[in-house]
Amino acid sequence: MIYHILIDRFDGGWKTPPKNANGFLGGTINGITGRLDYIQSLGATAIWLSPFLKTESYHGYHITDYEEVEPKFGTWEDLHTLIAEVHNKGMKIIADFVPNHCHESHPFFTDAAACQKSPYRKWFFFKDKGKGYKSFLSYSILPKFNLKYKPAAEYMYGIAEKLIKMGIDGLRVDHALGVPMSFLKELRNRVHNINPEAVVIGEVWQCNITREFFNILYFRNIFYRIYYYIFGIKQESLQLSYKNILDSVLDFEFRNIMLNEIESGRGIEGNRILEKKLEKHFARYSKSGLVPMLFLDNHDTDRILFKCGQDKNLLEQALQTMKNCGKPYIIYYGTEKFMANKTTIMNAEPYADLRVREAMVWE
Repeated sequence: MIYHILIDRFDGGWKTPPKNANGFLGGTINGITGRLDYIQSLGATAIWLSPFLKTESYHGYHITDYEEVEPKFGTWEDLHTLIAEVHNKGMKIIADFVPNHCHESHPFFTDAAACQKSPYRKWFFFKDKGKGYKSFLSYSILPKFNLKYKPAAEYMYGIAEKLIKMGIDGLRVDHALGVPMSFLKELRNRVHNINPEAVVIGEVWQCNITREFFNILYFRNIFYRIYYYIFGIKQESLQLSYKNILDSVLDFEFRNIMLNEIESGRGIEGNRILEKKLEKHFARYSKSGLVPMLFLDNHDTDRILFKCGQDKNLLEQALQTMKNCGKPYIIYYGTEKFMANKTTIMNAEPYADLRVREAMVWE
């Protein structure tokens, strides 16, 4: 069981959770180290950390420096201590890795944007003789890296290798759909060369991916691209297309199956339709070599208790079913304390995701 933590929202020494806001609330790496006994008591054998490199935003995905830890979270020394303590307890640690894009204030991008002769110009996708550039899902503050350009790719490989050499046991690749498969395959090779037991996990999610975004996405080959463009991206097919590329993928299709049964009113316990759906789903992975990593919610989705209509018994059934599947599975921080949003975050409202990123309740 992997316990998923947003560093800033987990433990900043508070007794009463700070008021939620689109900013840093004070959670730290040392706060996590101090809660490892609690995390292990839940049955966790690993933790997954949100990005901890220097960042513009509390969640860590807007990186401004890949070579420094965000000071609000702590230091490299703090991270080394956390890794050592995790390993002393016989657990593993997975780090969120963000190679697709950086924040617009990153010095590589500011230099490239200011000068067409910048050595970093080809690290990004600038339009010819113009100031426009490709970005993450049209968010202009998040310019997209050109990972088919060798210097940019080598830089990102180097960051990943540094983390693995430090003792990180796995990387969760953010927005892997936006990263070339050739890059992912080489990333996996380099990670395994350092630690054959380390894992590279991809977030490949088709949610909100429309035709307008196809110019910033990568697929297994041209036939996949054409098929998805014409017929739409199917989550199951998308996940399976990463066999022999990644070790594992976050299993969004498993979540879809579970939520469909919950929303249908058929429930979880004793649901033969659900059992057959899951059997068919997992059979597709049996010979692929690709490990599906199960989860019911995360920092980008409604919390599972909300999807269960605040029914704690139904939540417990869903969790037990996930555990019984015999696959690696992820628990999002606060689920064990029945944290839940009251209204959906999937309605495109600005900062709606804050509803599932509240400070952890400790008292």
